[in-house]
Amino acid sequence: MTSIASTRLRAVRRRVSRNDKVLVVALSALGVLALVVVFGPLVWPDNSNTVDLAQQFTPPSAHHPLGTDNLGRDMLARVLVGARASLGAGLVVALAGAVLGCVTGLLAGALGGYVDTVLTWLTNSILCFPSIMLAMAVVMALKPGIPAVVIGLSIHSFPWYMRTLRSEVMRISAKDFVKSTRAIGATQRRTLFVHIFPHLISTIVLQMAAVFGAAVLSLAALGFLGMGAQPPTAELGSMITDGQQFFLTGQWWVAAFPGLVLLIAVTLTTVVADRTREILDPRGEYIVAD
Repeated sequence: MTSIASTRLRAVRRRVSRNDKVLVVALSALGVLALVVVFGPLVWPDNSNTVDLAQQFTPPSAHHPLGTDNLGRDMLARVLVGARASLGAGLVVALAGAVLGCVTGLLAGALGGYVDTVLTWLTNSILCFPSIMLAMAVVMALKPGIPAVVIGLSIHSFPWYMRTLRSEVMRISAKDFVKSTRAIGATQRRTLFVHIFPHLISTIVLQMAAVFGAAVLSLAALGFLGMGAQPPTAELGSMITDGQQFFLTGQWWVAAFPGLVLLIAVTLTTVVADRTREILDPRGEYIVAD
């Protein structure tokens, strides 16, 4: 497995260095955004929940680069904290879904039989419900807030991984090189993790990006409905909700800046995932050393 992974890594490096400046730029921008989101609240002195009615609806200025909201709270501080909450929750949903989806997808595709039937039935049952509706049900069963939303979205995300990986495992298992490894006595576990799993990486990466973007947008939608982060906690969706009523009255920055951060994060993630898929799997099959 080490030799396969090292070969793929060398091939990826060559392809990135030669062909894909778009990926380098998008990765750099995403890295900068991550650093700002992680360390920004520690560097910027203003507190995101400090109310100052004397500074109500202050336009963007040197002291308040993104202006202030209807309670005089610094928008830059709130956007930094809100982005950390929204993007962090999206990352948790993507990772949790990937772990559950990889386990169930590999089991269903490799074992088949009753295991495949039960897991397929379970995932199909979950996918009968829209992600927003399932997350709302979990929120009502627990209590409004980001943790409940993350649980609901994670439950809904893993079936997408499972269905995709299951079909990929079955497709790759039918290839001659996999049949050859079994013919020479390789165990099922070795065949699965050494010879099949490395070819699933591009699929997992692309699926994680799709789930991340969908999770961030779903969290924003639930925040818009009042089921996400609860006041005074800053979260991009709830900030857009609070700011929409002021957009047409001249205080456009209250809703515009949280929406812009949301747009940039989802767009960069989608670009990185799409370009990564093309590099890892340029022909829709498998990467080979040049």
